[in-house]
Order: sequence, then C-alpha cells, then structure tokens
Amino acid sequence: MTINPITHIAADKYVIIQLPNELFKIYNTSSEVIGLGKYGSFKSADIIGYPYGTVFDIEYEDISPEDQKKKKTKKDDTPGIALPRKDDTSQSLEISEDILSNSFNSDNNQLLIDQGSSIQKLSNEDIELLKEQNVRADKLISNIISNNGNFQLKTKQSQQKYLIRKFKKFSKCFKVERCSPQNILKFLMDKNDLLRVNDISLESIALQLNLSNIQPNGNYLVMDETGGFLIYSILERMYGGKEDDETKNGTITIITETEHPQLDLLKYSNYSDEFLKKTIKFISIMELLKPQNETSIREEFLRLNGNINIEDLLKLELKSPLEQRKVNWFEKQMKLIEISSTVDYFDALVVQTDFELKGLIDRINKYVKPGSPIVVFCKFREPLLDLSNEYLMKNLNFLNVKILQTSCRPYQTKRGKIHPLMTMKSNGGWLLSCFKVIVQEMNMEESK
Repeated sequence: MTINPITHIAADKYVIIQLPNELFKIYNTSSEVIGLGKYGSFKSADIIGYPYGTVFDIEYEDISPEDQKKKKTKKDDTPGIALPRKDDTSQSLEISEDILSNSFNSDNNQLLIDQGSSIQKLSNEDIELLKEQNVRADKLISNIISNNGNFQLKTKQSQQKYLIRKFKKFSKCFKVERCSPQNILKFLMDKNDLLRVNDISLESIALQLNLSNIQPNGNYLVMDETGGFLIYSILERMYGGKEDDETKNGTITIITETEHPQLDLLKYSNYSDEFLKKTIKFISIMELLKPQNETSIREEFLRLNGNINIEDLLKLELKSPLEQRKVNWFEKQMKLIEISSTVDYFDALVVQTDFELKGLIDRINKYVKPGSPIVVFCKFREPLLDLSNEYLMKNLNFLNVKILQTSCRPYQTKRGKIHPLMTMKSNGGWLLSCFKVIVQEMNMEESK
C-alpha cells in the first residue's frame, strides 16, 4: 500500500510532535527510536501509515518485581509501544473531565486551607513507584486526586485547572502533525526563536503570499533572510507538497547576500534534493547587479586553467573529476549570465531582507514583468515609509502603493470559555505592496 506523504506519516520524513505540555518538537521518522524525554519513547515504525493529526498513547509492558529490581540498579531504555486513539473523534491532547464525574466541588474557596504538601497522602516515592509500574495516566491522576484532602473543597474551575496541570505532568501521549510552514512557525515560537524568521507572524506571511499572487506555473524573484521559511511557504503555494504533478511548473530565483545561501529551515520541507535543485536557482546580489558577459567568462577560464579551451572539455565523453568540476564551474557562470539578463521575466518580487530598500528596489525592479506585484516585508515601519515616500510615490512606474500591518488576537475557543488569550505576539511586522507598470508617453499633438 502506497503512503501519501502529504496526508499520512511516511518513513524518512520530518514530522512535528505536539507534547501534552503544548510544546512542539521536530523529529525525523528515519530514527529507529524517538525519545520524548519524561513523556517516554517509542519506535518510529509504530506511527508510520497513520494520518497526520492522530493522537498516540505510549504504553509499556507490565514489569515483574524481579525486573523492577533490575531497573533500579540499571537504567532501562526500552521504548514503549505507540498506540493510536482510533475511537477518539476529537483527536485532542486534552484530558477527559469524566474523572470529575464522581467528585464533589464547593461553590467557593471559603473552607480551603493551604497546608502545603502535607495535604497529599501519596508521597513522591509512592508516585514514582506507580510510574515505574507503568500505571496509565488517567488512573495515576485519579489516584492522586482521591488522596488529596483539599480537592473536594475546590471549586469546579479550580478542579479543572488542577486536572490539566497533572495531565501535562504525568500523561504519556503525543500528537503527530505535518511539518508545514505554520507548524514550523509554532515550533519557533515555542523556542523563542522568531528572530530566525525576522519576527514574522503567521498572518503576515499569509498576507505577503496573497499580495504576491503566488500560484503554480509562476516564476518568482525572492530575497529571503528567514533561513528558508519564506521559500518553503512559496513552494507550498506553488506545489502543495506534490513533486510529481506534471501540470505544475515554476521556478524560484533567490537573490543571496553571499555565494552560499542560508536555508537551513528548508530541510524540514521534505522535498527531495532533485526537486529543489530543479525548482530553485541562486544568484548573489553582486552577480545580479554587476553581471559578467560570456567573453569575460571564457577569458577567466583560460587564465585559471592554463590556456585549456572549454570547448575541448565539453567535447570529451569521459571526463576526470577535475575536468568535470571545471565544466560545472563554466556552466554555472553561464546560468548566472542568463538569469541576470532576464529583464521583465518574473511574475512577482518578494522581499524579506535587511538591505537598504530604496536602492535595492531601484536596481532590481527591472527584472519584474509589468503589471506584477512587488511585496516587501520589514519588522519595522520606518524603512517602508522611506521606501514609499522617497522613491515609489515619486516614480510613475509604481501604482497602488500600500503599507499594511497585521494584528490578530488569538482566542480560546473551549465550550463555554470563549475569551481572548492573555498573552499574544506584540507585532507581526509590516508589509509594503505595489504594482510595477510602464509609463507610456502621450503625444499631445496627436491627442488633439
């Protein structure tokens, strides 16, 4: 049976695992064993073939008293078994409140007295013993609740909060999600590493792709300083994870600061190296602004290789590794000349960079087709205001210049508890969009 890697968990692919404490981790299913720290470990083969969004429970075999004694003297790293929740239609990492069905609660906290840890009859040793015996999380939490003297005196809301805290601490379940751009952004937010993607928010990246009119069979010129996150988002809009779709053809030309681009986040896209090599082209900013011609490339080749003619190397059927490298260098330089000479070719210019924007747009807008959008993202408003007021608004070749900001307040949407979250991202950055046009000079005498 063939597994669809877009909808189902496949082997040798990156996946994002959501833990009970609502944190996200990235793992590769090529690893034989995946460890989740205090939440346990499991074999990656246990989750292969299941749909994305499935919740799994980690269960261990019963341990005999003799094996338990061995475990105290020698650490046991035997992975558990990941079992899917097939009967759970919600597939959420939330504990069921059925545990509270047999519990009483108080209308207020008037009789609640804080006695510290002495109110809990179970000691830490007893809880650790239950964990070593691989007691299920719901049974362990029920045992802790029944031995808590103050639990019946709490209000229902306090009991629910207590239940959630214990679930996050003792539960051994996880949820597998696809390594999509939005999930990667959640992963970076949990790590407080949004500087890696220029502090962009999910709403801002979606609006930038929408304003750029990204679609299949398009050719786009991109400046990406988000580590490959912007490139991955554009690829998802163009191909949707399908590499073998013959109806979709398009290219992305990346303008880099140096000869070696920094696209480390692109490895999580699960696209093959052959597909990325065919779809993505690279050119440095200096090679684009100051391109060489074919004559100078041939002269430089002769100078570097002791007057060896490139035509002679191209005619050879069998080349040594050194000769092949020389041919590859020449072909790469010729491709760069071809890219730098493609004026009015690209369907959009998408920019996320720390370069001085006014001089940059002035030099590279000639490569964009007339009528195509130019969309620039910046985490500060002032550079975009300078670009708009000092260049775009004074140039008749640009129309519909707009500066936008995205702000989306997240809400908790539990039943009966719909309210805005207390914490949110302060700013998702600013966007400038416009359209490149051609100004046609009108002859006043002919118009009369």
